Amino acid sequence: MSSCPTTWDEVNLSTGWSKYSNTTSTPDYYNSCAASNTVGIPQSYLLYQKDHRNCGAYIGLVTWTANPNEREHIGIQLIQPLVIGQKYYLSFYTVMGGTDDGTFYYESPSNNIGMRLSTVAYNPTNPAPIDNVTHLRSIPVITDTANWVRISGSIVADSAYSYLILGNFYDDANTDTTTLNCGSCQNLVSYYLIDDVCLSTDSTLCNGGIDLLPCNVSVEENELNNQVNIFPNPTNDFVTVSFKNNQNAQLILFDALGKMVLREEIINESVTKINLTSLPKGYYILKVKSDYNKQIIIKQIVKL
Repeated sequence: MSSCPTTWDEVNLSTGWSKYSNTTSTPDYYNSCAASNTVGIPQSYLLYQKDHRNCGAYIGLVTWTANPNEREHIGIQLIQPLVIGQKYYLSFYTVMGGTDDGTFYYESPSNNIGMRLSTVAYNPTNPAPIDNVTHLRSIPVITDTANWVRISGSIVADSAYSYLILGNFYDDANTDTTTLNCGSCQNLVSYYLIDDVCLSTDSTLCNGGIDLLPCNVSVEENELNNQVNIFPNPTNDFVTVSFKNNQNAQLILFDALGKMVLREEIINESVTKINLTSLPKGYYILKVKSDYNKQIIIKQIVKL
């Protein structure tokens, strides 16, 4: 997150994400840090909805309206392109959001909210296509307004995709809709929230494993964070993990796609080295879990 949102159409404030739909679309970024209730969490102008796992943020998208083929899409550039022939696992969590705001009636659920991979980026002047093509989608109409639903699947990459896009890529003729609680309402809109997007070569990560990765640092985690030093970072070969006191801990290293590439345990030690010489250049995430109070920290490591 670069800064807190204050109103609609500020998805660009969610680090890396941007609007991939036309200039009139307004995909929304909600965050618990928002000073007003317009785009706050859990209370916002349109709804009351907690985020999926206490990370304090999610996105809101229009997936269908009474206007022909009106959609909202957001996208992000991947850290590295997918490898052709490699199997990847995809998932995200969604829940129907919104209500009647006096102008638009948001309780009009639809299907086909999904994920699409692309070799090119889109923007408001060159929006993502609505051509009935996607890599992952919800075929049933999702009507749940309280519980997050995981949409998951897998693909074998047939291109070196570099961008991930979220939204409904199906036209009106191929999108199913219904209306809740109001058969005669006008200005119907399908509006969904999205959280915890996953693209990984590790099947466990995109099938619930992402829930095990902490995003907010608790008081206990912050205490451990102050006791751990990682250096040199960036590094060409080895990285040293140093604790202030002897620890029993697990060290788990994930690559940029979420695949676990290393796992070590230390017993009653204060210093250990991790060998990265065989790993390709790029970004890695180190998860350190101490046996003392089960404290966890997450550190980013850069391999040069």
